[in-house]
Amino acid sequence: MHISNLKNISLKSRIFISFFSILLLMAASCFFTISRFITRFTETQLNEDYDSILTEACDTMENLLWNLTLTSGQILDNEEIQNTLMLYQDSLSPYERQTHYAALLDSVSILTLANTDISLLYLYDNEAQDFIFSSFPVSRKQFGRSPVLYQNTAFSFCGPCNSQSSYNGNPVLILNRTETLPNGKSVVLSIESGFYSLLAPLRLLERKSAFLAITNSSGEPVYTTFEEAGTGVIDILEGKSRSYRSMSKSMSQGWGVHIIIPEHIYITDYYQSLADILICILIIAAFVALVAVYFWKSVYSPLRLFDRQLELLLSEESSNTQTHSSIPEYDYLLHKIVLMQRQIQEMIRRMVQQEKTNTKIQIEKLRAQINPHFLLNTLNTVHWMALMNGQDDIDAITQSLSHLLSYNLDKESVATNLEKELSALTEYVQLQKVRYDFQFRIERPASNDLSYPCPKFLLQPLVENALAHGYQPGMDLLIRIQVDDVIHLIISDTGTGMDAGILAKINSLYPPSAPQADLADSDTGNKIPRFGIGLAYVVNSLRDFFSGSFHFHIESSQNHGTVVTIDFPKLKGNGSHVKNTDR
Repeated sequence: MHISNLKNISLKSRIFISFFSILLLMAASCFFTISRFITRFTETQLNEDYDSILTEACDTMENLLWNLTLTSGQILDNEEIQNTLMLYQDSLSPYERQTHYAALLDSVSILTLANTDISLLYLYDNEAQDFIFSSFPVSRKQFGRSPVLYQNTAFSFCGPCNSQSSYNGNPVLILNRTETLPNGKSVVLSIESGFYSLLAPLRLLERKSAFLAITNSSGEPVYTTFEEAGTGVIDILEGKSRSYRSMSKSMSQGWGVHIIIPEHIYITDYYQSLADILICILIIAAFVALVAVYFWKSVYSPLRLFDRQLELLLSEESSNTQTHSSIPEYDYLLHKIVLMQRQIQEMIRRMVQQEKTNTKIQIEKLRAQINPHFLLNTLNTVHWMALMNGQDDIDAITQSLSHLLSYNLDKESVATNLEKELSALTEYVQLQKVRYDFQFRIERPASNDLSYPCPKFLLQPLVENALAHGYQPGMDLLIRIQVDDVIHLIISDTGTGMDAGILAKINSLYPPSAPQADLADSDTGNKIPRFGIGLAYVVNSLRDFFSGSFHFHIESSQNHGTVVTIDFPKLKGNGSHVKNTDR
């Protein structure tokens, strides 16, 4: 398959291929895991189950043996019991013996009453060859015939074996201890474990169809539940039988506990454990498959809704029906697409309307251009008529007005340079001198080069404010220009000045570092009705033209005049707004 054909596979097919590949990978991984690890894990787990039973049997026997040892010490090391035994042995009267027997019974009962691990307990007089005390009747057939588990200089441990009493049919452990009393006579103390102590591990083995075998310190079997004919326990423990396997644990005293497991039972348990693991894997795989199908439906089904909404996005058809995907995130996105469709349709409608409006504005603009041309032509006619009639004053005013109107009516450009701005300001001042009595001067650099770009109508609003709000007859109006690293413009007058409160308010509204949006606030002119509009235009023009790199400040005092200071950088170019960005 070529790469170009792969690119044309649909999303539905890609999702199906992806999840099918994931399931296939999981199946292959499970097979590999089963072949390499699960078999070993299952065998280990099965062995651990049998080992736990083996450990429980060993711990039970150790605890019983320790309890028997502790109980024997409590009895034979007790001085009161020893004295009672000696009195019993030395008494010839049956009545006295019965009295000492009762005292011995009380003492032993107090020590063994709460010990549930004690079953049969008896004291045997070696010299008299008779029982001194016995908690249950002792069978002569079992007396002294129990197999020895292990022994030391002080104790002899027997069993597990049948009880020496016919009242107990369960296997028991037996402790035999011979003690020589201070009177030189010896007694034998025999204690058997309780009825049910060894039943728990035996029942666990029965449920597993396994057998228990216990060997003494010499390695000879002393107890086993294995009774199959023709097969010896020793052969099984030595691994000579293929029909059985064994697990063993040896104790520090030399005796050992063994579990004998039929091979077919072990294999059955092995495959049962393996089947349980495989069932769990299949359940997990089925769950993953369901999740894959659910995820596929959750992804692909909403995509069809998105496709429908995207088809409607640029069409003129409106979607009035509510679309739901049952997934909150997708519903949110679908809602956004519907809103986007409505916004695009509204934008198209506005663009059509704006195009119509722009066409109308162009027509009105063409009509509006007729009046300025007519006015300029009329002023030109008045100019020639004044020359023909020798009216020099009228001619000068007409020429100034014509030049000023030509400068102001040039709406194609918002930029100029200082030279043109001063020339237009001079024409404006000539017209104002017809109405006002004031002196006007311009101080400029000696180099006489002022072709530095600046915004249009930078100076006229400031001079107009000086005449409109600070005029007094005979006042001086001075424009001083200094060119250093930056351009310094100083507009000063000797008019009436302004109130200190108004001056502070103006300077607070036009700080040099204020954002342009703040200075262009529509409420600014309302806050300073006398100066706001002209000053706002000048400051906003400076901020827009020089990108905020300028300084604007006003100083004034009543009856002494006003000084406006403007500093802005020197730019290259001849007033073109595009070239002004090149510094």
